[in-house]
Amino acid sequence: MDLSSGMSAHVEGSDRFQVGSGNVQTNVDVDAGTLPPPQTPGAGVVPHNLPPASGVFEGRDLTAVTELFDGGAGVVVGQAAVHGLGGIGKSELANHYARRFLDQYSLVWWITADSRQSVGLGLAALTKELHPVATLADAQAWALGWLQSHTGWLLVLDNVEDVADITELLGRVAGRGRVLVTTRRDLGIARWAKLGLVPLRLGVLSRAASVRLLMRLTASGDAEGAGRLAEALGDLPLALQQAAAYITQHTGTGFDEYRQLLAEEFDRAAADAGEGETSDRCVSAVWTVTMDAVSARRPLAVRVLRILAWLAPDDVPEPVLTALTDDPRDVGDALATLVSYSMISRERGGVSLHRLVQAVTRSAMIADGTAAAVHEQAVGLLAKAAPDDPINNVAGWPLWAALLPHVSASVEAQPSGDWSMLVLHILDRAATYQQFQGNITAAITAFEQVVAGERRMLGDDHAVTLTGRNNLALAYESAGRVDEAIVEFRDVLAGYSRILGEHHPSTLSCRNNLALAYRSAGRVDEAIAVFEQVVADRRRELGEDHPYTLNSWNNLAAAYQSAGRLQDSITSSTEALAALRRVLSEDHPYTMTARNNLAGAYQAAGWVDRAITEYEELLTRVRRVLGEDNPYTLTTRNNVAGAHRAAGRWDEAIAEYEQLRDDCGRALGGDHPISLTVRNNLALAYDDAGRVDEAIAILEHVLADVRRVLSEDHFDAISCRSNLAAAYRDAGRMDEAIAEYERVQTALGRVLGDHHARTLVAGSRLAAVYQSAGRLDEAITEYERVVPSLRQVQGEDHSDTLTSANNLAGAYLTAGRVDEAIAAFEQVLARSRRVLGEDHPNTQTTRNNLAAAYAAAGRTDEDAG
Repeated sequence: MDLSSGMSAHVEGSDRFQVGSGNVQTNVDVDAGTLPPPQTPGAGVVPHNLPPASGVFEGRDLTAVTELFDGGAGVVVGQAAVHGLGGIGKSELANHYARRFLDQYSLVWWITADSRQSVGLGLAALTKELHPVATLADAQAWALGWLQSHTGWLLVLDNVEDVADITELLGRVAGRGRVLVTTRRDLGIARWAKLGLVPLRLGVLSRAASVRLLMRLTASGDAEGAGRLAEALGDLPLALQQAAAYITQHTGTGFDEYRQLLAEEFDRAAADAGEGETSDRCVSAVWTVTMDAVSARRPLAVRVLRILAWLAPDDVPEPVLTALTDDPRDVGDALATLVSYSMISRERGGVSLHRLVQAVTRSAMIADGTAAAVHEQAVGLLAKAAPDDPINNVAGWPLWAALLPHVSASVEAQPSGDWSMLVLHILDRAATYQQFQGNITAAITAFEQVVAGERRMLGDDHAVTLTGRNNLALAYESAGRVDEAIVEFRDVLAGYSRILGEHHPSTLSCRNNLALAYRSAGRVDEAIAVFEQVVADRRRELGEDHPYTLNSWNNLAAAYQSAGRLQDSITSSTEALAALRRVLSEDHPYTMTARNNLAGAYQAAGWVDRAITEYEELLTRVRRVLGEDNPYTLTTRNNVAGAHRAAGRWDEAIAEYEQLRDDCGRALGGDHPISLTVRNNLALAYDDAGRVDEAIAILEHVLADVRRVLSEDHFDAISCRSNLAAAYRDAGRMDEAIAEYERVQTALGRVLGDHHARTLVAGSRLAAVYQSAGRLDEAITEYERVVPSLRQVQGEDHSDTLTSANNLAGAYLTAGRVDEAIAAFEQVLARSRRVLGEDHPNTQTTRNNLAAAYAAAGRTDEDAG
């Protein structure tokens, strides 16, 4: 029978088998039993041809291979396959297993099985080992016959590229000895079962094993340096061995120096297998061979891998990749091919690959000049997959969270000077998502990078650049860096005015944002002035009923509330809300925001029942319109609980806060600003209800979290510290309370200045705790410093001014300075009646205090009412 290259044939009889290719051969019908008996090795010697094994073997459990041979449902006992990425250590594991259990076998034979011809040559070599007189034409069939007629042997088929090359061999020897296959191919559960092989997917080493391997191979004691290098190499055994060889052969090179070489000259490091090793035993060569095979089988798979090279190595969402072609199934087939060659893994809708595979792939693209184009394509796929509205689109948040590391990786993969507008766009959207998830520091860094890129590409006065700077200013404001925000908003406003005109919608929006920043900074008079200008301009340019006009009016009402002008706030909120209901609808976000602000104004004015009614009706609506997990819904629930707390309904407030804490943690995560706010407010409710120790425990944890997530000087951190100080005071821990209040005052002075309203209010609270601690002289001194400054900064009628003046009068009364106390109380009461009304709780408190002062003076016939 003539055989042409690449074909195989059976010899008549159950033990005649032809494996091989090449020159035309003539097969002779050979009965293995008619040949002379094989040579017998010396007693106790197991014939084998195992390749040399490394003297250093770390991080692998040989019993895992033993367990494979026990078989399972639908497989042949004694046949197994170890598969995984090239360089993962499959052959090394098989070799060490064979050597460790050599004495349990009658024969151990190693065949490099990367082709059908190689399998045939390996069988022929087995015949030569056992029966030197057999000819090549007979040898393969003789070896097969020997394997079929004997038991207790181990056959290792190493580096199988195509399982078709070994399929018939597996079937012919099944049940006689054991077969261990190593391959880069992952055939999937169904195909492994059809072949009768029990598979073991081999992963990278553990970090501890990687460190031990590096240290043993280099005789170094630098465990920390080994850990850093192992991380850079992704714990891949071949890469670790390659690095160790380089380090030991280059005097003065340590772990960190090699890591630097990877960063600066990756091609050089990846291609150097070290002295004594062949060039094909380096990571770049190993994967180049694999990718050549992948390319021949499915070219799209190579395109997919090149895209993946520019993203983060783990959990790339598959929807990012499916947009590569018109038919998503084509991408699915390409991914399946890459999985089958162990180049990637797929799990729970995500794609992962080894970081060195990425590096080798990137290096190849740089070499062939395609890197920039493929990188831009990868960024475009991210931009296409990114959900709209990263602020309010709650349904899109999980995908944004999954995309974020890939946006970062794609951005970091290129020098900032090479970033395109597409890169800047996706980075801006990602920064917006981070900002409203509470990751303010990362958001600011990203926005600053975006602005730098836009300035470089478009110039300072381009509208896109100005919009980027506007977004950066908003992030500064969120971080509590209000002075920087105000400077940025002013510059952007000047730019918009110059290139677009004073009345352009973008100019007016920026002016509105500047007013909001003024309000955040406590500069409420400036905020009101700018808001009034914006409202007037929008009425003129857009009309009375334009949504932007009405929204600015609503913002003005909120600024009135901040200034203590509660009646103006309620009036403006009521009128703006009526117009929004008429022009838009009850369900529009602007309308719901206006209702929220009106309820807040009611609460500030002491109309708590009306506030509760408004908040509860609003909550019903936002739940229906936005859903339970929307940040606005969660914020409204927080406000409802706050109103119940203000009404003294502490049990209700605590129950609502506790449930809300759990819901925010589930929907937003424990570090989201809303989650932190709710935990803070829960602690305040505990304090109100007399559960002071619980309040302190929560506030201590929240303060630590806010400082970690935001910063030491963020307003939320300062407010939380102030609340903790109050809880210490309520617990009678006066020294701790004073220390915390002093830290609050110092922080506010550093951030806002000593004469800012918030700093002055902190001074008033410090004076109150001095008074509670019996340090009356210090309390009066601090009050006398604060009250005149508040009158100057916020005005005589502001609630903060009235509260501090009331407390100063109380300190006078405690100190026996009754006449001064009466004069101060009378002044505060008159203003409170005019500003807050007779029924406001603060007015009633001052009236009672004045009555006590009259009594102390013996003026019992005078009525404080």
